Amino acid sequence: EIVIDNYQEDRNPEKSEITSSTNIGMQILSTISAYDLKIEENAIDNLKNILTTVENLKKWNGHLYNWYNLNKLEVVEPREISTVDSGNFVTTLYILKQFFIEQNEIELSNRVDKLIKKTDFSKLYNKEKKLFSIGYDCNKNELKKQCYDMLASESRQTSLVAIAKGDVELSH
Repeated sequence: EIVIDNYQEDRNPEKSEITSSTNIGMQILSTISAYDLKIEENAIDNLKNILTTVENLKKWNGHLYNWYNLNKLEVVEPREISTVDSGNFVTTLYILKQFFIEQNEIELSNRVDKLIKKTDFSKLYNKEKKLFSIGYDCNKNELKKQCYDMLASESRQTSLVAIAKGDVELSH
């Protein structure tokens, strides 16, 4: 069965009022990169603001939802968790944590570490199939039936993060 992650027939390319956890992660990486290139002077303050916003967003078992309204910072329906987006985001959190350590921002690094630890990938893992589901449908309160196979490159990062955190067994 083919599942389309996002299709917008009437998309307005000028401005979107929603964002995803992957998009938030890309904003974090862009800010760190701009700092490294010495074109962003307020990187630490900007990253601290992003971190505070993320801490205040509604989550499911530590996972950010698939989509948020940028203006209201509310979850956009359908309320779903994307396994790959969560993997992307938590990978970014590891990079952010290291960045804060290098900048001697230990308190900020500790806050990032709390977000990492609270994100439970075992909730997205199909133990019968020993594979990650593509996500979780919060409206139906169920794990999606479709799973990533072991060779799907977009899910490998999630697998490595989940193993490193101890959320799934090493044999995965």
